[in-house]
Amino acid sequence: MRSESQIRALVVDDSMRMRTAIADVLASVPGCNIVGQGANGLEALELARALHPDLIVMDLHMPQMGGLEATGLIKAELPYTQIVLVSTVMDPDLNTEGLKLGAVACLEKGPDLWHRLQGIVRKLCQEPAISCADAG
Repeated sequence: MRSESQIRALVVDDSMRMRTAIADVLASVPGCNIVGQGANGLEALELARALHPDLIVMDLHMPQMGGLEATGLIKAELPYTQIVLVSTVMDPDLNTEGLKLGAVACLEKGPDLWHRLQGIVRKLCQEPAISCADAG
């Protein structure tokens, strides 16, 4: 697994601009290292298999494979990888489905996203795992 203060993070979003922004926010937290970036759920699955990240921040809606399907597949193979799903509009049904599939949080893209992501990463740096109730 990881050392107690280091988080290996993977960022997956079909928008390069959003990937860069999320990666910058995550990297601003001491102990968080960005180990890879992908543009869709298929890339997320391949990268997760190769890199074994502690955290994946992934968009829900992407071409080829979306975040929900990728979450289910990744959690089946890498159950200790924490996944945070993000979306421009967070539908309550998608939020519920994401949590059922093993995501620790489902966050709406917007002004609060950056602060909430930093909080999740800080918590992961302090604890080996977090629960859905602790993620927000």
